[in-house]
Amino acid sequence: MSSCVISDVVTLRPERDNPILLSFQNAEMGYKDDTKIQCFRAEDTNRTKNDDEDSRPQPSRMAVVVSEQQVYRGYLGEGLGTDQINTYVAVRNKTTGKMRLIQLETATMLHSCYDDSVNKFQSASDEVDLTVQRKFAGKAGLRALDRIARSGSNLDVLNETIHDSVQKFDDERFAEDNQFAKSKLEGELLLASIKPARNPKATTPAGLYQLEDMISESVLQQLKTVALELMKKDPETLELVNVYLTNKVKSALQSKEPDSEENIKVIATSLVMDALCHLLELRSRSLPHAKLSTFSKELNTELKRNFSQINHHKQLKTKYTEHKALAHYLALAFTLENCVLNVDQIHAGLSIAKNDLLKFGAFLGATFNSTKNTLTLRMANPDDKVSSGGSLARSGRSGRLFGRGKK
Repeated sequence: MSSCVISDVVTLRPERDNPILLSFQNAEMGYKDDTKIQCFRAEDTNRTKNDDEDSRPQPSRMAVVVSEQQVYRGYLGEGLGTDQINTYVAVRNKTTGKMRLIQLETATMLHSCYDDSVNKFQSASDEVDLTVQRKFAGKAGLRALDRIARSGSNLDVLNETIHDSVQKFDDERFAEDNQFAKSKLEGELLLASIKPARNPKATTPAGLYQLEDMISESVLQQLKTVALELMKKDPETLELVNVYLTNKVKSALQSKEPDSEENIKVIATSLVMDALCHLLELRSRSLPHAKLSTFSKELNTELKRNFSQINHHKQLKTKYTEHKALAHYLALAFTLENCVLNVDQIHAGLSIAKNDLLKFGAFLGATFNSTKNTLTLRMANPDDKVSSGGSLARSGRSGRLFGRGKK
């Protein structure tokens, strides 16, 4: 295995929802019926963490798993051994050799039948009864009481028993399940990498997607320099990849203050979209010698590195490349149009079907108004989109989501 460098470590933070590693004490996940399993994050607001009846409830974050009529719950960060070790999942980019470590939260899952109110210590009257029974019982009675005591519920013993069972689990079956879980995780990470970075501090739709979160600072500064250079040229001589972007740049250059911060950002955004559109229109699968941007070599290099298929050693254009490029193109278009896109106007500059354009709009969190023929970006999380987002999720790993040509 070739060497790699850990370039980023994603630790646990209150504002992040890191992946959760669930440990089941007395259950087994059935991957063949995974469509029947639902997982949720929750908060127990009435939980008391100690035996003091006068103590105030302290909210605790939970993981809840529902499978048909079975319910399991566990508290995050309270699994076995969480105080001694941190667990990470490594995501390696084969192209750059860089590795990203994502810290996992852990939770020991118990069936809902293990209610806290049932597992309290025995009451004083129960203790008195046992004391009396031991005092007056004969040898046979004492042996019976000992057997009853040994057969009582003990979660530590139960956990050890299940741990031993897992160790003896059939190696071939374990390998199959492990491969399934690995493939599923890779698919989810791949789909997540297609989405443009969202600003977690955004309070309005206009702040959700920012050019600064999609392009490195060095390339962004270079694009601002290019924008100032374009002001020295005749706007009528400029021609970008489509009419929409050409008009955007000309409008900024012909305004009263073309060198204003707002106009420079419009031009820089348009240049990035121009390169992304060139990437979408590219016929060749090989990216090393492709020219995506005629305005910036730095932008050309960065897009090849960030948008090439991550599962190959060479820079190749694949469906992953097209999906990611289109998602970023639309996100930047929302920033230019104040979160409301005219579908026909945007569609005219792209060689994809209109229905696929609407799917990616929903993927980013936009809603379609058929009467006005517009896509409007909303604050709602795009993960909540079921109909359109679900189609994208099913096609994220290997499916062909869109092809060339318009409808």
